[in-house]
Amino acid sequence: MALVRLACLRTVQLLGNFLKVLFKLDFLLRPKKRYTIPAVAAPLLRPSTSKKIPRTIWITNYTRDVTLSIYVNYLFNRMMAPTFEFRLFGDDDCERFIKETFSPEIHACYSRLQIGAAMADLWRILVLLDRGGIYMDIDAALSWPPEAFLSADQTELFVRTKDGKLTNYFLASIPGHPIIKSIADKIVENISSGTITSVYDMTGPTVVNEVAGTAAVQIQPNELVCRQGQFTTKSLQYPDNKKGYWVLEQERKEVLKR
Repeated sequence: MALVRLACLRTVQLLGNFLKVLFKLDFLLRPKKRYTIPAVAAPLLRPSTSKKIPRTIWITNYTRDVTLSIYVNYLFNRMMAPTFEFRLFGDDDCERFIKETFSPEIHACYSRLQIGAAMADLWRILVLLDRGGIYMDIDAALSWPPEAFLSADQTELFVRTKDGKLTNYFLASIPGHPIIKSIADKIVENISSGTITSVYDMTGPTVVNEVAGTAAVQIQPNELVCRQGQFTTKSLQYPDNKKGYWVLEQERKEVLKR
């Protein structure tokens, strides 16, 4: 089965490389053209079995109006996960969810963040803690259907990148998972201490790797589950504000508000 999944991955890679050329051309010809991702998209198919991990895929973005490459990426994931509901949260949705669902202390920590990626880092952990499901970055594309790689009794899935570390652009869990709770606590601790200056280390993959990397959790290679940038690039993800990419954003301002 691993060989079949790898063959599927290579096919998608070839398709993605071809389509990215077309998407860049489309953007050059139609730089203002946008496609709207719905806030909620119901499953395309009814599942035949039950799973502990809820069939919801959570994504977030600063806008629902995206370039063709991001929209095709979204449609591809819908095709790969037809039994899953898709929910897109904007910045205001994330803030409102945290304020209404969690303690004033956690909301205060979230409110101290001023870089979009850091805010998304905390939100993704909290939404999985409260509701469970799958979180994916908006530029991430599934390599294999989650109906196939998530078993009925599975309670979590983390992915490991080629550097041997866990990442956070794909996460899956049941509601209330203790490791997800520990990741949330560690992010809140990092924000409260205010001693870390990098988004990556304060709220991002470093925290996931530190907490879950040595825990008894299910882990798969990221390539066999989900990869970033299959169909898009950062310039197509941030077409109107290339400095909105978190790496560039944290060069201009601190992660936390003073």
